[in-house]
Amino acid sequence: MAFFTKRLSRLTPDQYLPQSGNPSDPSLSWSVALNLALWIKIGSKLAQTLSLYVEYLDARGKQSILIDSLLHDKEEEILFSNLVKIPIKGAIKSVELKLMHQDPHIDFEINELFVRVIDAPPDPELRRKTA
Repeated sequence: MAFFTKRLSRLTPDQYLPQSGNPSDPSLSWSVALNLALWIKIGSKLAQTLSLYVEYLDARGKQSILIDSLLHDKEEEILFSNLVKIPIKGAIKSVELKLMHQDPHIDFEINELFVRVIDAPPDPELRRKTA
């Protein structure tokens, strides 16, 4: 069976960038940890696996990271949720959430989208205690 992809949402910089900003040096490697949760209402008659990805552009080109996968068994609402670390080289651009699915006639409605940047503690002593 074929897989299809639908763009659910674009993320704005204040949703995914840490307070330190978006490095413009293309040789700089960095990362950001995001706590993501997405509640969606699904209209589909097909039992299928649904996968939520974050897709973005950086100095390496298009990147895609899996956030969560769920078996949709005719439930009306589902929740995707995960803490993901996104590796980035240079500046990050065009960040989108995408849903991979098998039903070409799927309908969806976003109930709520939650995105929080998780910053590492600035004190190395605290990092060891929380790691």
